[in-house]
Amino acid sequence: NGEAQVTHTTGDASVAFLKRGSLVDDAGLTFRDFRRTLTPRFIVVWTQLALGYVALSAIGTAVVLSPSTVPAWLRVAVGALLFGFFQAYIQLFFHEAAHFNLAPGRGRNDALANVFVGAIHGLEIETYRLVHFEHHRRLGTTMDSERSYFDPLNMRFFAEALLGIKGAGVLSRRDDLLALTRDAPVWRQRRQRILAAALNLSIVGLSWGAGERALALAWTIGTLSVMPCFVALRQLLEHRSEDADPATDYTKADHGAVNRMFGEGPVASTMGGAGFNRHLLHHWEPQISYTRLGEMERYLMRTDAAAPLDQRRSTYWETFRALVTW
Repeated sequence: NGEAQVTHTTGDASVAFLKRGSLVDDAGLTFRDFRRTLTPRFIVVWTQLALGYVALSAIGTAVVLSPSTVPAWLRVAVGALLFGFFQAYIQLFFHEAAHFNLAPGRGRNDALANVFVGAIHGLEIETYRLVHFEHHRRLGTTMDSERSYFDPLNMRFFAEALLGIKGAGVLSRRDDLLALTRDAPVWRQRRQRILAAALNLSIVGLSWGAGERALALAWTIGTLSVMPCFVALRQLLEHRSEDADPATDYTKADHGAVNRMFGEGPVASTMGGAGFNRHLLHHWEPQISYTRLGEMERYLMRTDAAAPLDQRRSTYWETFRALVTW
């Protein structure tokens, strides 16, 4: 319909409408003309994705080569934390593939996504896309397919995330939704899960067999516990309102659509990698590659959209402090 609703980060009644057809920057360039220039930069995508795997390799090397004076428990704890963090970073690129911006050509995009992103966690791009597009359609409603932000940020949230309860819930909801979708390629999803099990069991088994038990434990805990926790936390920080009622069940009452801008920097570029640090812009223009969101933001700051965007700026840390209820 040519316009997008952007709800205030505090979730109040104020709503701004950014009308694409009327946006013009201070040089007279319309948004529609500017948008045509925003083609994906695939070399940037693959460079940043590769850096995620470089980080995993470096973490594994550090766990193995740490001096004997470093306690085993500390090697496991730090290794698990970092493994989980960078696995979550790599998973962000699956989202880019869902919008066909991982590689040119839809068939190639999906094949590469399944091999280089989905295989590690058993994700299949076509089934994920079906679920994720429902998130765009239903954001803030009881029908949202991605709903970590429905829960308050408290000790129970972290306990359920670290114990895998939230991750299991995500998979269960996906399976339920896909069961209602006639054309869902469920067999491909099963194939990816089998591949992921084989891959992760190989990593753990080879590490354990080589006597690197700290590495095996760090990878296991990072994959099954820490990574799902970071995924759930990131989504909550992106979409939960500061005015959300901890006692309200948002599966029965609409939460309201909330999006934020987290800026740049080491944390925002990794916790919010692949464009999640500019998540508001992604929800406004979902098909624009994250590699061009920075340019899109700079363009919008030269238009009437500047003030609404500034009102929605935050950092992950500021948002965490505003939402946490120990």
